[in-house]
Order: sequence, then C-alpha cells, then structure tokens
Amino acid sequence: MNNDDQEKFEVRDLRERNRYVVDIKFLNGYARFLGIYAVGVYDSLCRHANKEQKCWPSIPKISKELDICRNKVIESTKYLEFWQIIKKRRIGKQATNRYFLLDKKHWKLLNEENLRQFSEVYHINFKGLQYKLQEFLTSTSIVRKHKSKEIQKKGELSYKELADNYKNGCKTYKPFSRGNPMRWLKNQQRWEVFEHGEWLEFGTGESEIEWK
Repeated sequence: MNNDDQEKFEVRDLRERNRYVVDIKFLNGYARFLGIYAVGVYDSLCRHANKEQKCWPSIPKISKELDICRNKVIESTKYLEFWQIIKKRRIGKQATNRYFLLDKKHWKLLNEENLRQFSEVYHINFKGLQYKLQEFLTSTSIVRKHKSKEIQKKGELSYKELADNYKNGCKTYKPFSRGNPMRWLKNQQRWEVFEHGEWLEFGTGESEIEWK
C-alpha cells in the first residue's frame, strides 16, 4: 500500500456549483505561446464569465486578483484578442471593457504563419516560438500515434470509421468529449456536445472524440 492509500484526505467535489471552466485546448496548446500572464488573465476572465460567456472585470480588478501590473493585463488581453480567443468591446460612456470568450472554432490555428505574425506585431522572438511549435507538434503527434496503436491493439476501428459508422446509425460505440455525451446532427452536418446543461457545437476535430 502506497502513501496515497494510507493518507486520509478529501478530494474536490465536482458536483459543487462554485466551479468554472478553462478549455483544455488552451492549456495544452496556446498557453505555452502566450505566456503565464496571459494564462492568468484568461483564467480570470473565465472565472468572471456568465452563462453567455461574457464578463466585464476592470483592469485594476484583474491586476489585483493576479498580483500583476496593469500593463501586463492590457498586454495579455491583446494577445488573447490576436488569437481570437476573446473579443473585447468598449461599452458605455465610461468606456468599460466587455470581454466575450469565443468558441474554439474561432481561434486562430497554431501554425508558423500565425506565430510569425504574432511575433512581428508584439516584438516576440520568432525563433523561440518556432522551437515551441516544433516541440508542440511533435508531442501532439506522439499522443495521437499512441492512441492509434491502442485502438489497433484492441482490434477496434479507426476514429474516422467510428465516426462514419455512428453517423450511419451504428450505435455500438457512443461519442463523448471529456466524459460529456455527444450527438451527430445529420441535417446540419455537425457534432454537438452536452455541457453545462445544454447542447453546444463541438469545435474540434473528430480525432478528439472519445468512443466508449
């Protein structure tokens, strides 16, 4: 028996309401290119967002919450806007910032062209970003190959075959995203995932679907 089995402790109760969501695609990919300050600012915006995925925390409020300077908050929101992860609007006579958290399908792709433009606009070392991109693509490729080998060992179908079979009415395997059930809308030719009590459009590729 290891120490974790012997030690008594209480884990998080995911049934509680005091939770908010930060997309895993952001943490696993974009975070490494935007930096720790932008990660913190995006986390703060996610925390303050309402059901419509919009929020309006002031710059001083975000700055105080994260214990970072005002300039870092402003810089980070510009980074997030560049990648189309958020959209910012100036509202009212006092020109309050209103932030909209955009769906993943609107985010700019993590590729060399967009990273080059990002580096030019914000004077960031492109070689460093280029190295991170190569590292990211390599790690992503390894994970996908590993998943593919696991499927082949089990004698299962490929991701594309599973998706095509499901679309054609075969319900042997059911689709999920991070444990949330999914469905295929044939008339609209799109996938949806059930999250936060409603059906939402699934913004990533079919290779990200979990089949159970």
